[in-house]
Amino acid sequence: MTSCKIMQGSRAPRVREERVIYPLEPNFVGTYDVGEHVFFFFRETAVEYINCGKSVYSRVARVCKKDTGGKNILSQNWATYLKARLNCSIPGEFPFYFDEIQSIYKIPGETRKFYGAFTTSLNGLMGSAICSFDIDDIQAAFKRKFKEQATSSSAWLPVLSSRVPEPRPGQCVNDTETLPDTVLNFIRSHPLMDSAVDHEYGRPAYYKRNILFTHIVVDRLRFNIFSTEIEYLLFYGGTNSGQVYKIVQWQDHNKEPASTLLDILDVTPGEPIRVMELSHQFLYVASDHRVRQVDLVMCNRRYDNCLRCVHDPYCGWDKDTNSCKPYTPGLLQDVSNSTQSVCDSSVVKKKLIVTWGQSVHLGCFLKVPEVLTSQTISWFHYSKEKGRYQIIYRPDKYIQTSEHGLVIIAVNEADSGRYDCWLGGALLCSYNITVDAHRCAAPGKSHDYQKVYSDWCHEFEKYKMAMKSWERKQAQCSSRVNDSSNQNTHPNEIFHDGSLV
Repeated sequence: MTSCKIMQGSRAPRVREERVIYPLEPNFVGTYDVGEHVFFFFRETAVEYINCGKSVYSRVARVCKKDTGGKNILSQNWATYLKARLNCSIPGEFPFYFDEIQSIYKIPGETRKFYGAFTTSLNGLMGSAICSFDIDDIQAAFKRKFKEQATSSSAWLPVLSSRVPEPRPGQCVNDTETLPDTVLNFIRSHPLMDSAVDHEYGRPAYYKRNILFTHIVVDRLRFNIFSTEIEYLLFYGGTNSGQVYKIVQWQDHNKEPASTLLDILDVTPGEPIRVMELSHQFLYVASDHRVRQVDLVMCNRRYDNCLRCVHDPYCGWDKDTNSCKPYTPGLLQDVSNSTQSVCDSSVVKKKLIVTWGQSVHLGCFLKVPEVLTSQTISWFHYSKEKGRYQIIYRPDKYIQTSEHGLVIIAVNEADSGRYDCWLGGALLCSYNITVDAHRCAAPGKSHDYQKVYSDWCHEFEKYKMAMKSWERKQAQCSSRVNDSSNQNTHPNEIFHDGSLV
């Protein structure tokens, strides 16, 4: 693998004097050597669109490793330089293009796949996408027709095959100085290919509006389950706001790709991510002022419920301990969401006894994860009179909280029963409510009065004991704070008063 970092921000490679072959205002994002070629990934002003206005296209360029330039023509310039457009778009009658490549990644040790982060132009609707490209599709584009513009006012059209000299321009040879002048003259004016390189599967692996990806890295996981190999791709997309989007991709039963957003990590809040690297089960992220190390396997530290845990291929849910652990055979896992009831048996059914007339709050999250905020969460009530029905929110009875919880106003006997919270077809949490209407009724007999009085006395005694315990602990905490203020700083504390570089 050849690093692109030496080229970022540097002057474009010297290719030739004419505008058509020389990259226009290029921004290089990656360089890799594969086989007998070196591939450059960059974005530039599109020369083929310049008659219609300024537009930026993503490119992949190819040069032979043995290219030493021509003898007379293209001396000290590349003699095998070709380039093609990279197509990352949402398909349709009018495709939506993500024209500006921001980052490219190849998994170390692999030579076939390239993964890119693309954005729209910042002048219009902002959005980002992740697209993958196969080396065979890239090489195929360089074997197809060349593109040319006959005059400065003409449209760009494919070159007739009969006009292409032999040996084919761009083809690798042992000594480029032996190439005929006809080949060198042709490639000098025809480096651009007519066909674009299409992304795999005809659509992006992931796309989203109103985010701007700056970098991408990719991890590949393989599991062997019952003699069947299952493979997952984990995309980590860094943004200009310091967040990292974690996306998983897999193939369904029809060998079609599917993907879903797993998590959004606030790594360098408010600071654009400049560099991302994977190494030894860690993700390293750098902004202008800090470097962060993120563990790729954060099961119990990131997921506190079965539903989110089983969708992460790094993790699995332990039914015995009701906890999320690094995946091993025997733990629950359903990355593709093919078994929506996989977590039903692990959902804790909570029981509540509430007094007639009070209001009660039901919730599944203390704070809804950002990755779930845009998804539909519904509440259902199971009652003896109505059976199962979906809760319709209204201000006098049912209120939805900001964390997708449910507040029931002034409960009565009809509100008894089970309440289930569903995310799509998956159960998030469940409550069973019993309404105690008798505690609000006046005692009818002296025996009932004495029982109620005794219950309240016990409650009051418990309250007094809790207050005394709290006061005692508060006094102990105050004493410790005073003691610690008179001691030196702990020897393991580290302070630093400058920016981390």
